[in-house]
Amino acid sequence: MKGKGKKSLTIAAGLLLVVLLIAWSGVGEMVKLLSQTKLRYLALACFFSALETILWSLRWQILLKQSNIHVPLKKVFEATLIGIFVNNVTPGARGGGEPVRMYLIKKRSDSSYGKIFATIATDRMLDAIPIVVFTIIAFWYALDLGTHLVLIVLLVSVIIVISVILLSILFSLNEKLAMGLLMRIFRLVRRIFPKKFEGMEEQAEEIIKSHVIDFKRTFVMLSKNKLALFGSTTISFMIWVSALLRTYLVFLSLNYPLQLHKVLMVQMAGMAVGLISIIPGGIGITEAIFSALYLSLAIDKTLAVTATMVDRMLSFWIPTLTGALVAAHLGVKLTEEG
Repeated sequence: MKGKGKKSLTIAAGLLLVVLLIAWSGVGEMVKLLSQTKLRYLALACFFSALETILWSLRWQILLKQSNIHVPLKKVFEATLIGIFVNNVTPGARGGGEPVRMYLIKKRSDSSYGKIFATIATDRMLDAIPIVVFTIIAFWYALDLGTHLVLIVLLVSVIIVISVILLSILFSLNEKLAMGLLMRIFRLVRRIFPKKFEGMEEQAEEIIKSHVIDFKRTFVMLSKNKLALFGSTTISFMIWVSALLRTYLVFLSLNYPLQLHKVLMVQMAGMAVGLISIIPGGIGITEAIFSALYLSLAIDKTLAVTATMVDRMLSFWIPTLTGALVAAHLGVKLTEEG
């Protein structure tokens, strides 16, 4: 209960920050702006938001197939949605969804946890290339415009993201570190699914040792599979382009044609907010930072906050709720102990 109490308190604080942000921007002005929304652009924004998740599922399925883990795309899509839900209610680096994704695919295949986790690790790392490319472009535009706030946040985001990627590679190639990481993941999964892993504490280390070998072998194999990496990297670029188009269309729906390069600057600057936020999903903090970044581009405060709220509804709240509904439909009970 203590852990749940702390999480509830942080979420409440985040929601309070959202309310204060809306009040600061002007509730009446926001309602007026929303009443003039162009629904065709909003519908397109919804399409690209859904496309992000579909493409993510497709990318992961490619890696699973290359690892001889055969799971229908529908099941991969379900696991991805549930993973998004868990990630979005997890503070910090949002790693809670990865063990759940691993567990769900394990239930639907005869593969080992090590092999499945290797596909998840590779899947997460594949975002590195588009992140680097788009961040360089964003830096170039930010320097040209002289927007100091965006430049500072971009720099912080790049440092955080590169650190996460380097640590992921280090853990993936070092068996001792991988063993420790997988043991921590097992303990997290045990907390989420206590009944399913009851009495397995003594067996866990021996089981995980055997999976570490599978993990490293699969990870190295995937890193050398040029066809799989090319296809997956292409999809990674498509995911990020879909995210940019989603936000661009949100502004269009609010009758403001914000240039795509400005959308790119803000998206890349704010991408690491969730990684360092102590509030699950970065609730409140993300909205505040993105609104501030738009304000730094000389966008009216009501428009900046409204666009941020609509964009967060599409990119955070709807996927989180959908993932929760899928989890409930499949009977996946996500509980915590202690």
